[in-house]
Amino acid sequence: MDEHGLHDLLSFILKHNGSQDITGILLSSDNLFLQVLEGNGEVLRALFDSIKRDTRHKDILTLLDRTIDKRIFEGYSAGFSILKEKKEVENLNNYLSLYDAQEKYPKNIQKLLEPFLI
Repeated sequence: MDEHGLHDLLSFILKHNGSQDITGILLSSDNLFLQVLEGNGEVLRALFDSIKRDTRHKDILTLLDRTIDKRIFEGYSAGFSILKEKKEVENLNNYLSLYDAQEKYPKNIQKLLEPFLI
């Protein structure tokens, strides 16, 4: 996906997800994507079903699906971000370190994100 495509995707995500009270993050590296979605279970299931039907996606794998006590990305960059530059990754690392210091950040999520944050 080129720069223009990522910009269009972020615009769509911010519009749609904001109206559905969905927060999260989308990480991209070498045309691989890792997405974390937070919100109402029914809303997320409908969104994920839509993502799976979209022909632009392939080899979709759910790594973790669970209920959480507190959203991780609710306060991060308008509730949703696509990271593609080193400075954005540094900002995310700084943001997540607050959760780590308070032992609020789930270690299993951190392990999933690490390859994208290096």
